[in-house]
Amino acid sequence: MTEETYVNSQVTDAVAQTSMKVLGEAPAEAVGILYQQMAHSIGLALQNVIAQQQHSYTIHNAITLAASRQLLTVDPAAAAKASQELMADSAVTDNLAALQSVVSKMAE
Repeated sequence: MTEETYVNSQVTDAVAQTSMKVLGEAPAEAVGILYQQMAHSIGLALQNVIAQQQHSYTIHNAITLAASRQLLTVDPAAAAKASQELMADSAVTDNLAALQSVVSKMAE
């Protein structure tokens, strides 16, 4: 099966071995790249979670500040009157009674 060619057999053998080496290493390199991409994606996801948590803390602090300011500036009697009006106009007592009856029926 030997053919006469103008290329030295050692050169063709070296090229063939290099090609086989590249083909043999390709799966390992692909898995390595996959692992790097997964680690990068997980890192970005964790950074996004931390940024979202920091933003929510900022919003919570602003809400706490606004509520504290309102508590300090509103007349206590007016606040009590407003809360009583809110409770009187809502169906909270009816909802609590209905919920209590459902719970008592479930306990039976």
